[in-house]
Amino acid sequence: MTGTRLLFGLDRVPSTLSTDDTRLPAVDLVAAPLRLNSVALPAEAWGSGDPDRAPRIQAMRTWLLASCGDYNVALQRAVTRYLEAITTHAADNSDALATGLAPFLGLYRVEDWCWSALRPLPRAWWRQDGAWLHADLAFWDGSAVIAMTSRDFATGELPRPFQNFWKGQTLPVSPFRREFPTSPDGVSLRPSSPGHTAPR
Repeated sequence: MTGTRLLFGLDRVPSTLSTDDTRLPAVDLVAAPLRLNSVALPAEAWGSGDPDRAPRIQAMRTWLLASCGDYNVALQRAVTRYLEAITTHAADNSDALATGLAPFLGLYRVEDWCWSALRPLPRAWWRQDGAWLHADLAFWDGSAVIAMTSRDFATGELPRPFQNFWKGQTLPVSPFRREFPTSPDGVSLRPSSPGHTAPR
């Protein structure tokens, strides 16, 4: 399904705009999971800019909830529970995760891995086999869309397809980062390794 454009934050597929219109909230599915840290969080969504974890989790939650709709309380609750379940799952695996981060002498913390979890796309729409499909929450794992309902996160436990989200990432990377500019000759000034990105 790579190359598919997935729309989100919409109650219905618009009839007056092309689905390729850049004004529509959308992601292009590529051969890599879409994680909370795949795209830098827009600076205007950072809130106070406080580097502590709690304000940053709140800023991420607020940004994601904006795609749920003002009155879809069930969907808002599902996103909140998903973020809470991510934190709990990382804490449950803290011993192993802390061991892997020990060589970095405190530069990274176990909770920094939470940004590697799959990013939820509320009120999602995508085309498959010529038909539009819809999900309360959609996730992209790099090869397929995982469609979930608001009820799927009611227990507070992270469903199996979303566990061990740190696998495939070399080091934690934060979405609270500035995008690196492109030089005049078109060469990106982005660091060559994710380890060069400030984690918090």
